[in-house]
Amino acid sequence: MKGEELALIWLNQNGISFSKSEKIFSEFDKIDSIFEPKLIKNAFFDFNGGSELKEKLINIDPIKFERELEESLFKYDIKVITYISKEYPEKLKNIDEPPLALYYRGDISLLGKKSIAIVGTRKPSDYGRLVCEKFTKELSSSGLVTVSGLAYGTDTIVAETTLNSGGKTIAVLAGGLDSIYPFQNKALSERIIKNGLLVSEYMPRQKPTNYSFLERNRIVSALSLGTLIIEAGKRSGTMTTARFAIDQGRELFVVPGNITSPESEGTNNLIDELPDTFTINPDRILNKLGIQKRVEPKSKTQVNLDENLILNELSSGEKTFNELSEKLDIEPSKLSSLLIKMEMFGLIKKGNSNTYFKI
Repeated sequence: MKGEELALIWLNQNGISFSKSEKIFSEFDKIDSIFEPKLIKNAFFDFNGGSELKEKLINIDPIKFERELEESLFKYDIKVITYISKEYPEKLKNIDEPPLALYYRGDISLLGKKSIAIVGTRKPSDYGRLVCEKFTKELSSSGLVTVSGLAYGTDTIVAETTLNSGGKTIAVLAGGLDSIYPFQNKALSERIIKNGLLVSEYMPRQKPTNYSFLERNRIVSALSLGTLIIEAGKRSGTMTTARFAIDQGRELFVVPGNITSPESEGTNNLIDELPDTFTINPDRILNKLGIQKRVEPKSKTQVNLDENLILNELSSGEKTFNELSEKLDIEPSKLSSLLIKMEMFGLIKKGNSNTYFKI
């Protein structure tokens, strides 16, 4: 392994951010000079913890560190790239605090492909699950690599739906790749390794923390052309991913949710704050990202009793929301969710005069 890459990995494993590493390297002509005790003694690290870091570098044995690193990576069948590796994606280099190193299992070339992040609550409703499956299938079938975090709920649905549809997916972890969290997704992670990519900025044996989950989210959004939000609470980790996407100049797409559900409060607030993010059809995402949709034969959509009542009512002509609400014994909040879902699945359409009609 090159000395420069070894230096970046060592700094990464010791919790040094990209901005701090820039201050460190400004003291030397070469990156791997940090392993030269004489040069380190005369260096000045102008940040908190700088003195302690100097002490570690003075006493480090780079040969021993490299040997232990290689043994650990071999043990868990993990590979690593650094900020200066040719496989390191340009889209990660252009964000605040890009990771100095990335550990991975699977197809590293996927980091350079066009991708879409799909994130949301860990406790999706039936509506949220349906929406996630529909969007994931159509977006991945059109050639986009999906990116998520392998957590419960939405992340799991994204990975499973992508793989079941024959697509490729990337899961960004908040801890070392040797211990999958949650453990229940261990089998899913093995499927991803065969048909996608597991990646993390954390070394083997490092357990996830509340903070590392938030850090992970900046990578999820950065790897993607855009981020799709499906059901998110007001103060959820998903909302931090949305903010990262905005800060990184990525596209943001938000699917509206049930206005009475706390799990949709964050997404609905985002739409209220940023109306242009409103999304109820995968076609809008594909068009915005310049991706050609792959047309597949239409399959018959199953409808439930309430949806059938709506279709029967619209058979006699277009109706407003209030007219449907008066005619049908369906709560307004539920009726709103049903109309959105049916429009997404191409069963009905909303006209310019806020009326609904059957397709």
